Amino acid sequence: MTVNTRMVKPSLERGPGPQTEGYFISEAARLCGLSVHQIRTYLDMRLVYACSTTQAGFRLFDDSCLERLKLICSCREAGLGLPEITEFIQALDSGDERQCRAVERQIQHTIGVKRAALNRCTQVLTKAARGHD
Repeated sequence: MTVNTRMVKPSLERGPGPQTEGYFISEAARLCGLSVHQIRTYLDMRLVYACSTTQAGFRLFDDSCLERLKLICSCREAGLGLPEITEFIQALDSGDERQCRAVERQIQHTIGVKRAALNRCTQVLTKAARGHD
């Protein structure tokens, strides 16, 4: 897998005081197709970090934060649960390629199981539709 989405905690090297560049949480949510509540959950779970804050203390998100949020959104759309996503994100952040491959295999298996279940549902619905014709 060649996903370069490594996310690190905001650095103290950014200089003293709050920053002013980035997207507010509501804008980040809109751009990523998420709710503000979902982003706050991901922040609490440490799946993503705000890049900086405003003078008033509002969290700001830069483009790398948005990419991380889009990755999480894609994983959710694929049917992965938060524990699986957390393991995936931790593997990415660790930089351990072996761990990343192991998590990738686990995710591929989970997606395969869900795909098979969806196919079975489709077959049942198709049979049912034919029975009503």
